[in-house]
Amino acid sequence: MRRGLFFSFVLIFVLVASSIAATTTLTLLIGPDTQGFYTKAVQMFEQQNPDIHVQLIQGPSSTNDREQMFMTASMAKTSPYDVIDADIVWIPALAAKGWLLPLDQYVNINQLYAENFTATVSGGMWNGKLYRIPFMSDAGLIYYRKDLLDKAGLQPPQTFEELFKDAQQLQDPSKGLWGFIYEGAQYEGLVCFYLEWLWGNGGNYYNPDTKKIEIDSPQAIQTTQYLVDTIWKYKITPPSVLNFQEEDARAMFESGNAVFLRNWPYVWVLSQTDKTSKVVGKVGIIPEVHAPGLRPYATQGGWGMAISAFIPKDKIPAAVKLALFFNSYEIEKLNVQMTGVDVSRRDIYYDPEVLQWAPYFKDLRTVLENTNWRPAVPFWPQLSSIMSKYLTMAMTQQLTPAQANAAMQKEAQQVVDNYYQNNP
Repeated sequence: MRRGLFFSFVLIFVLVASSIAATTTLTLLIGPDTQGFYTKAVQMFEQQNPDIHVQLIQGPSSTNDREQMFMTASMAKTSPYDVIDADIVWIPALAAKGWLLPLDQYVNINQLYAENFTATVSGGMWNGKLYRIPFMSDAGLIYYRKDLLDKAGLQPPQTFEELFKDAQQLQDPSKGLWGFIYEGAQYEGLVCFYLEWLWGNGGNYYNPDTKKIEIDSPQAIQTTQYLVDTIWKYKITPPSVLNFQEEDARAMFESGNAVFLRNWPYVWVLSQTDKTSKVVGKVGIIPEVHAPGLRPYATQGGWGMAISAFIPKDKIPAAVKLALFFNSYEIEKLNVQMTGVDVSRRDIYYDPEVLQWAPYFKDLRTVLENTNWRPAVPFWPQLSSIMSKYLTMAMTQQLTPAQANAAMQKEAQQVVDNYYQNNP
């Protein structure tokens, strides 16, 4: 009797041990899961894949800090983070160092392009290989006060001059209402905004085919002048914008103190749901403004799943399955429902239920089909830093736009030349 009981316990132990051994554990590095989306998505994934366990690692809110966490681990050729929720701008630098797993042999790239906005897929490519599967898109756009424009009988602006004119007409700084607010601090957000105006004005920063910086063109200098003029000529933007990042700009717009706002799609949901928002039911969205005869551009942002190059080979199939799960219709729709963010799949933007939750998605389609991504080069962080530095010097009137762009041209070209001299 006791012997039989003993062997029963042994059998149970062996079965449990075998079950544990058969389970693949993945680590997924994300930002703070403030709305519980990732937790819910992982629960659903594990229910559908009981042989895979996903451990969520919530890093700091700073994207730079999370990228550094992954880079530090990769320098040691270790894989504490098997899968990472990767910003689109991380891919060139991480892939060039050999720290990300190429996904071409595991994923149908043509299908990804067919189902997702083009730029969200292309942003995960480096040297002809795929390193990231998208699940969230992002693109700069302009928010405007529908009630104020309607009252004045104005249509939303399409060109730079129309924006400047409308903002001047509708603002009243004496009552705390400014014409145009944007991310003006010296960081990546300013660069994203400036690039939209630069492309929409017929200019360009870097040409990867010729390996030449092109920021000293008349179109580029004029774009820098436009930025300066929002503060000092047209006076539609307060000088305090030089300290504004996304949340600062959003807060000012939600408080009812701005007519126009440049920001990212996440703002719409918050502006309509925050208890303190004074613009509920008063907000519209449009693509960025541009020069007459040209088209609008939006800087492509967004997130997707990348896999560490140092992941154990036997875990790769599970990691790929997890990455594709986040790109599925089911999960992207859940993401919209729970967070309101703009996702990567085109079909989500035609879902009747989604359009009930997020009616602005019908306008967002046009924005996301007209995006452009920042140069996909490993030295982009240096180019971005140079641009934000000299734009700030122009906006604070330390340099004229022509001087700022000339300095930007010289310093950025040195970065490009040095890179290719050391990496022929």
